[in-house]
Amino acid sequence: PKPRLGELVSTAICGNDILSSLLFVTSLTAIQAGIYAPIAQLLVVFTLWLYKGVYCEVLSALPMNGGTFNVLLHTTSKPTASLAACFSILSYVATCVCSGTSAIAYLRELLPELDLELGTVLLLT
Repeated sequence: PKPRLGELVSTAICGNDILSSLLFVTSLTAIQAGIYAPIAQLLVVFTLWLYKGVYCEVLSALPMNGGTFNVLLHTTSKPTASLAACFSILSYVATCVCSGTSAIAYLRELLPELDLELGTVLLLT
């Protein structure tokens, strides 16, 4: 098949996908952990490192898009894999909305008259 994404874009998407779980919750972890935030973050990094082998195996065996769906399709039934794919899409949409809302909330520091909901919708469209 003809490649559709270049190496740079593919790497950026994969890096964002893998690191977003860690970076998205850094502030939440810091709030809960207080002065122990660096230790809490190291525990998160270590947990993700434990999954490195799984990531490498899945990506080498099934290099096409939809990794979760492909893995479950090869190990479970089609309905289970489809349900997981739906949850993955919902997760990506929720992450987009949370990130967009955060971005507009930061922008509101400069432009207080900016509507949060409208700004988020415009950013995501």
